[in-house]
Amino acid sequence: GRWRWPALAFCSIVVGAFLVLPVAVLAYWTEQAVALDQPLDLPWEEVLNSLLASTLAAAIATLAALPIAFLPRRHPVRWARALERASFTANALPGIVIALSLVFFGARYGGIVYQTLAILVFAYVVRFLPQALAATGAALRTVDPRMEEAARGLGHGPASVLARVTAPMIRPGLAAGAALVFLSAMKELPATLLLRPIGFDTLATEIWTATSVAAYSEAAPPALLLVGASAPLVYVLAARRGADVGSAD
Repeated sequence: GRWRWPALAFCSIVVGAFLVLPVAVLAYWTEQAVALDQPLDLPWEEVLNSLLASTLAAAIATLAALPIAFLPRRHPVRWARALERASFTANALPGIVIALSLVFFGARYGGIVYQTLAILVFAYVVRFLPQALAATGAALRTVDPRMEEAARGLGHGPASVLARVTAPMIRPGLAAGAALVFLSAMKELPATLLLRPIGFDTLATEIWTATSVAAYSEAAPPALLLVGASAPLVYVLAARRGADVGSAD
């Protein structure tokens, strides 16, 4: 009715303020760098470092979340529910707190793992495990346990049921959880600054280094690369969600 155009205008303002405007500002500062004849050395090594660390964190966090989400829904005992709830407490821990604790542990007891990619990825997993856990738990709630019981009755073992029945049904949820962890790890700064290996820079640290000295024209290109590296994954997830909704309808 008559509220159609005001509603469309409001949604357009939201999209413009939170998506179009930031990208336009980054494009403006990049254009300023070109106008000032500044060399645009795109940080491709930092892109690869960000993709590597974020991909490892997403894969490990998803694998770690699977048993934690599975136990309370298939074996709803008190300790299983308590374990799942305790895993969500990482949401209350800022990245700097996790990083400082791992710096102390690594310096005192970590030995060879201190200032390695392994401890950085571990920090990402601790920080963003709740995101993978929430998506995995939501996916498992859509699986009827009787389907798994029917597969067991047909002679399949637990591993076969998980691989052939449960996993295909929860695959979209696992992918969504992994994508959330990946996107969050790409942007994580405090843990990266404190735990990264020597010489291991990411897009987040590159942007922080430039903005800390107000060099916005130098920060804009890696910021655009960060958006560009994240946007395809977000688009695929949105398209997949739209396809799932359409098939459900």
